[in-house]
Amino acid sequence: MADFSHSTQNTFTPTLTNPVAGTTNAGNYTLMAGTSTAPVVGTMGKVKYVSWGGASTTSVGFRTRWARPSTDPTGNAAALTFSKSNPVSTATCAPVLQWASSGPTVAAEPANLFAISWNVLGGGGILVLPIGSEWMVVGSATIGTSYITCINTAGVTADVSTYGIQWSE
Repeated sequence: MADFSHSTQNTFTPTLTNPVAGTTNAGNYTLMAGTSTAPVVGTMGKVKYVSWGGASTTSVGFRTRWARPSTDPTGNAAALTFSKSNPVSTATCAPVLQWASSGPTVAAEPANLFAISWNVLGGGGILVLPIGSEWMVVGSATIGTSYITCINTAGVTADVSTYGIQWSE
């Protein structure tokens, strides 16, 4: 299996919003089982870890969530740049920042895979998922199974936070 990863770096400004149908926003990023307009049936990826971090000079509380959408996005997806561990492999999943028509809708808390409150003043962390308990994205018609979305529900300071993900296929 090949590993792939994406990180927003510290030039990213999160939007303080729960992505809702009718907007093109995907939150910090959404991992999609597919690489173009829509999920590809049978495509599968396993999330190995997610990370978050800050490099602010001011103390600001952030809250970051990872969840499956309760409404799938629509329209063409704008895939983000990501790295791969094996130069001869081609990814079948991709991180996405926005869609042409509408982004995913994420249910209110506590509908999370994981959530954490943290301080962007040098705070951050990594959640390594145990072998056999990875989060999976699977291309299918069932709502939510093709996506995992990372959003902030608190904290919007510009250019001070980063959000990462590594998955294998």
